[in-house]
Amino acid sequence: MPAVKNLGDGFFGSRDQGKCFPSLEELTFIDMPKWEEWSWADGRQMFPCLRKLQIVQCPWLKRTPPLPASLQLLSLCQVGLTEVPRLLEEIDGSSIDMTVSELKIYSLQVVELEDIPECEELPCLGQLPSLEVLRIERMPAMKKVGDGFFGSRDQGKCFPSLEELTFRDMPEWEEWSWADDRQLFACLQKLQIERCPRLKRLPPLPPPLETLEIDEVGLTELPGLWEGIHGGGNWITASLSTLRIRKCPNLRNLVEGLLSHSLPNIRDIEIAECAELVRLPVKEFKELTSLAKLSIRSCPKLLSMTRDGDNDILLPPSIKELVLSDCGNLGKLLPGCLHNLTSLTRLEIGDCRCIESLPTTSLLHLKRLKYLKIWKCGELRSKDELLLNEGNEQVEGSSVTELCIDDTALFKLSLLRRILPSVRVLTISNFPRATMSDEEEQLLRSLTALRWLEFKDCKNLRSLPTQLHAFPSLCLLTIIGCPEIQALPEKGLPTSLRKLRFGGCHAMLTERLEKHLAEMKSSGRFLALDQLAILEDKRSSSGNHLKNYLRGLYL
Repeated sequence: MPAVKNLGDGFFGSRDQGKCFPSLEELTFIDMPKWEEWSWADGRQMFPCLRKLQIVQCPWLKRTPPLPASLQLLSLCQVGLTEVPRLLEEIDGSSIDMTVSELKIYSLQVVELEDIPECEELPCLGQLPSLEVLRIERMPAMKKVGDGFFGSRDQGKCFPSLEELTFRDMPEWEEWSWADDRQLFACLQKLQIERCPRLKRLPPLPPPLETLEIDEVGLTELPGLWEGIHGGGNWITASLSTLRIRKCPNLRNLVEGLLSHSLPNIRDIEIAECAELVRLPVKEFKELTSLAKLSIRSCPKLLSMTRDGDNDILLPPSIKELVLSDCGNLGKLLPGCLHNLTSLTRLEIGDCRCIESLPTTSLLHLKRLKYLKIWKCGELRSKDELLLNEGNEQVEGSSVTELCIDDTALFKLSLLRRILPSVRVLTISNFPRATMSDEEEQLLRSLTALRWLEFKDCKNLRSLPTQLHAFPSLCLLTIIGCPEIQALPEKGLPTSLRKLRFGGCHAMLTERLEKHLAEMKSSGRFLALDQLAILEDKRSSSGNHLKNYLRGLYL
């Protein structure tokens, strides 16, 4: 209703009637760009049965009536409020001095406050007994969160039922203050704070917390657990299962705080793009017996202050996925910690210029390893043989079925020579040169089980492998973002090919691929996505991964 400017008595009805909308349970206002005023008489009971209130895209609305006690969900998005409506006011609006017992009438379970540019202060939400989900996003004027958010200091517990808390896109938020003797968020399970670059610290975390995600926050340290539930000190056992820390430029030390506590349930740790991070409790990682995923990326100063003799680490055998990329001296520790990772299925090593060798035999004995990715490891690429002393050991066939590299020069390495015959999916991305060498093309023919070959963002590559036609099992060929390749190989493409995907290619190559695709369709050799997935070996764990990946590309 783009023309509406005012809601008042005409909306509520005669003032002689005390109650308004006596049975209304859901109320939504959306896209009312001229709505400025919502007026009401203070002595009336409005919306006594209202459970859900949503106000979206009403940028000039400055205030709303007091909220009814029956409300369970409040969602305000893109509104012009200078303050959030009162939540601690009696139904008739006569008093805001409510006791805790009176607060129990409030059944509010979900509050969403988004895109309220003029609001500088959050309402008192901490004493709402039923609140389970709170999301606060895009509040650019908000600078401080303190007692007004938690409620009276006379009440020890704050947010007694809250399970999910999100703060997002609050660029001016600098201070989060609290009283040390209060129990905050006793039931909190998930905490997300994203794009709050000025925020320097968080309150102590509750032991029941299961997921913590910090992204683009100005933290100087990670908080520990508060001591109000299970005792004190570092012996508190946490419920944390997922920890993600990204783009925290002021963070230098993770040895203290949360990671100093016992974390028997932690399954997923991701630390990325923390440019100043120096210290990480890597020696304690072996105690994380439930850890399944560990990803450390773009932390170039990590362990830069430790001596080489202090760098021995042992990772828990529970790890299934390991990603190390541009992680300072931590990369040096990789060769020594792989041998016991008997559950490892996915390994990614990137931008680790300090890695000069990989333990070939140890990796080949990881019988569950399916996916291997190596990129920007210049010291590896420069070696013709990786570990000469391991070259003669007999090891049964490799389990690796998916390989992703940035240079076919890596085929010369002892490890990759041994796994090529088992690889079913090969991705070559960001290839640095114009052509492959004759030796590399010869090694490429060792990929006798190859089903899917992908060239991605190879800006310098000018030609495809000359023997591409000789791959007997190739079903899918993908060429994306390779503008210098102008033609197909002289002997063409393999007759086994069932699907082509291409984009961002030279006009001449695009024309040739379109013609080949049309020929495949007319001859009946072309298979749609679902048909191609059926061809995958259902007994192979890579089959599901390939099927899901294909769906992500085409659907």
